[in-house]
Amino acid sequence: LVLSARWTYEDGQLVSETSQTIAPTGPATTEFHIAKPDGFPAGRYQVEIRADGQVVESQSFEVR
Repeated sequence: LVLSARWTYEDGQLVSETSQTIAPTGPATTEFHIAKPDGFPAGRYQVEIRADGQVVESQSFEVR
């Protein structure tokens, strides 16, 4: 199973996209992180979590 996180800014500009291949045999947890040492620009962002290319969750958030 390939999990990926796609982070976008405002109008869909790609901020970051990373993936992990996992082979769970039961309940499992994994994490995705992004960082920008000088801070992210203020605005609206969205992260989509995909499993084998299909969106399974998305969340919008705002940096002020």
